Amino acid sequence: MRFDFGCFTGHWPYRRLQRGSLEHCRADLAAAGVGGGLMASLDAIFYNDSWEGDGPLLEALAGTGFSLTVCLNPELPWWRLRLGEAARAGARAVRLYPGIHGYPLEAAEALCREAGELGLGVIVTARMEDQRLEYLLRQAPINPARAAALAKNCPGTQVILSNFYLSELEGLSGENLWADTAGLCHGLFPFENLEFPRERLLFASFAPLQCPESAVCNLPEEPDFLDGNTKNYWEACHGGTF
Repeated sequence: MRFDFGCFTGHWPYRRLQRGSLEHCRADLAAAGVGGGLMASLDAIFYNDSWEGDGPLLEALAGTGFSLTVCLNPELPWWRLRLGEAARAGARAVRLYPGIHGYPLEAAEALCREAGELGLGVIVTARMEDQRLEYLLRQAPINPARAAALAKNCPGTQVILSNFYLSELEGLSGENLWADTAGLCHGLFPFENLEFPRERLLFASFAPLQCPESAVCNLPEEPDFLDGNTKNYWEACHGGTF
């Protein structure tokens, strides 16, 4: 079974998700061969205190094989409190939404460093929706070089670039820099044209905003593609297995 580094559950205010509940998401991911992962709350993105969305999801994920990815905004005064609470409660990563929450990546450096000290990875989200839907949700563009610089400035933290496009990953690399596959679904043969280290790729379905079965079908037909990367990431981030 595959491990999913980017899946969600909850409500999306810009379109109705037919299968956004936790039960539906788990069932759809299982049908696509996904047995566990890092799951984030869509609701938490739009709450002033994201823990109002993350807290209930943390409880609901107990025993499911999925771990919480907590949503934090480094420009809100309680991020350090929530980070500590999330780590103690068993969250495994932090997901940042600078394009939605409207802050520069430089503002996230302290959060990123402290997340690494607590054994949490940091996921930098380039976008949540296709750019053609931006009349509903205005997402500030994320500079890929600045996202890579965040990883470089926080060497003790494993940083994942999430839903970045093929062209945005070109030329990026780093000992603690990873990228997920959510944005590699455009054009023909994206993995053949990818100029990013393949050993630094992690699978992400971006379900239920994207179709998990399509995300799996988009991968190269190679046995155990990315499975070794999952193990390597987990050892680098947590010093053990997932």
